[in-house]
Amino acid sequence: MWRARARSLLWAGLLVGGAAVAALVLVFSWPESGPEEGRFALGHVDDYRVGSVTTIDEGEFHLVRLSEERFIALSWVGPHLKRCIVPWRRDFVWPDPKTGADRSGWFRNPCSSSTFDKQGHRVFGPAPRDLDRFVVSIVNERVIVDTAQYVCGRSPPGADCVEPTPPSQP
Repeated sequence: MWRARARSLLWAGLLVGGAAVAALVLVFSWPESGPEEGRFALGHVDDYRVGSVTTIDEGEFHLVRLSEERFIALSWVGPHLKRCIVPWRRDFVWPDPKTGADRSGWFRNPCSSSTFDKQGHRVFGPAPRDLDRFVVSIVNERVIVDTAQYVCGRSPPGADCVEPTPPSQP
């Protein structure tokens, strides 16, 4: 009697193990999604005023319109501690390191206190480099951000440049 039960458990275990292996093979061999994955069509250029910072939650980046012709997309994942989201702090006042005058509006990492200007340049703190960026293109007056293509933030010589990773959930 116990042999029949042991044999049944053995077959059940083999069946479950085989299903797990088959699932892993499918997950790792499934083709990538189409070319639109990671591309965000964000509307007409006139939807964004010069100087604006718009946080795009689903893309995990901040879209910044620096001038009439220039947009940048900054990763909101901090370059120092990958688990931290770096928010735009419109009311945060900090002296401009170039002019000494107080300016408002900075990106401030709540974990490391690293501070970045509107262009994503590190101006204070332990972050090893500027904020990472994603590729922005303007097609037919439409803003498109491709989060599958990134550009590491400027860093001092020897600093590591790693692909942005999503922050871990608590």
